[in-house]
Amino acid sequence: MEHTGGKGPNGAFMAHCHREMYHAQWSVILDDEFLEAYQHGIVIECCDGIRRRFYPRIFTHSADYKEK
Repeated sequence: MEHTGGKGPNGAFMAHCHREMYHAQWSVILDDEFLEAYQHGIVIECCDGIRRRFYPRIFTHSADYKEK
């Protein structure tokens, strides 16, 4: 507080930090192992003894809400 005069970071700085964190999270999620499974699938032996290939997918939901 004594170095900044009692002010916190401004909105532009916080937006930048938010963007950087968002991209860093996706780089962890979308590592080489996941991308390999995404393209070629993962073979898993199911409870019934049959081996099946599963393809992981990421679904997102986006909505635009009207302002009140």
